This record gives sequence, structure tokens and C-alpha cells, in this order.
Amino acid sequence: MKLGLVCNNNIRDDVLNKFQSLSIEVYRNADLYVVEEGLHTGLLPCIVFRPDRLDDLSDMLQAFAPTTTSSKIVGFKDDAYHVISHEDIFYFEALDAGVLCHTRSDVFLLKEKLYQLEARLPSDRYIKVSRSFIVHIDAVTRIIPWFNRRLLLKFEHSKKEVEVSKNYVGHFKEFLGMR
Repeated sequence: MKLGLVCNNNIRDDVLNKFQSLSIEVYRNADLYVVEEGLHTGLLPCIVFRPDRLDDLSDMLQAFAPTTTSSKIVGFKDDAYHVISHEDIFYFEALDAGVLCHTRSDVFLLKEKLYQLEARLPSDRYIKVSRSFIVHIDAVTRIIPWFNRRLLLKFEHSKKEVEVSKNYVGHFKEFLGMR
């Protein structure tokens, strides 16, 4: 769920620090807004807070904090473990040998199963596009209509590509607002 913030500028930094300390991202176009009392007219749905009770706001925001133990991706390559930045990830691929993490220049082996990875990845940035692939949508640069109602995803400065299977095309288009 995407949270937005509406408040006066004199408390904005304090409130944003509370969001940031809980690893909650703030969006301009959100599903739910956290709104300072008196400014909530016309904003629905919203959570109204009082500026003199910011500690109560922190307690309430705990419910929206990510519950994953770690958002870090750790992969194995060349007899060593590597911490992989989300910005570098193109996609994850499930094979018989395990799950592979594909970046622009490397491929890493992960210990997790694809369904475990899917449960802990940020759902606004990663989407499952077939039984075997989860794609980092920020890395996709082109979406090409493909045979049999499928789509082909291309990545910037790479020859790598991933196919969205026809069973996942509807969900993928909805995810991107293409419907």
C-alpha cells in the first residue's frame, strides 16, 4: 500500500523523518494519505493526525512498516557471497539448481525459493511474470507485444529479455496501469 503525506511545511521534516525511520516510503499519488488535522477535507481515505501528538503517529505508522527481516539480496558467485543492490537487479529466475539473480553484468545464485523471495520483495517494484520469473519493473525499458498474447520485456544496455507468460499478462498490465 502506498502512503502519502499532507501536512504544513513547519512539521513536514519531522513527519518525514518518522516515515523514514520506519522504512516507509511516501508517494505523491497514494492509496492512503496521512493528513494533519484540519487539512483532511476532501482527502479520502486518510488517517488524520495531530501535530502535537507525533509520537502517537509513530505508533500508528508501525502497522505500515515493512515486516521483512531484510530487504537485502545476498547471492553467491565465485566462492563468495555478495550483497546485491536493488538498483542493479533485472530479474530473478527459478531453475532446477535454485534461483538466479540477474544483474546487468552478473548472475548470482540465491538460497531462497522463488515464492519466498516474492513474499519479501517490495510489491510496488517487483512482479511475477511467469512461474519462473520475477522482474524488477524499474529495470524494464521496453515492453514488446509478443506471440500468443504474451509480452517481451527488454532491459537497458543489456541483451537479456524476459517473457511475460499469457497467464500473467493481465496482472502485469494491471500492475502498470495499462488497462
